[in-house]
Amino acid sequence: MTPEVASRVVKLFREHRPPDRSYELTPHELRLLKLLMEGHNYKTAAANLGVTTHTISFHLQKIYEKLHVHSKTEAVAKALQDRLIK
Repeated sequence: MTPEVASRVVKLFREHRPPDRSYELTPHELRLLKLLMEGHNYKTAAANLGVTTHTISFHLQKIYEKLHVHSKTEAVAKALQDRLIK
């Protein structure tokens, strides 16, 4: 696929995206998801939120369940795709 075609496809997806979905993420889960989207790892996200890495892991499992994904990368991709973070 040429860059021009790829650009058009991305533009079409952005313009014709279904409405925002609600996955019933808590405010804390949304904050964590935003940090992951910004490139934080477990350790830096934990420090930023003032919690342990174990707590981050716990919340990520809940996010995965709610978004029906299996990894941090999939969660971030879904959050971007469904515009979960403003």
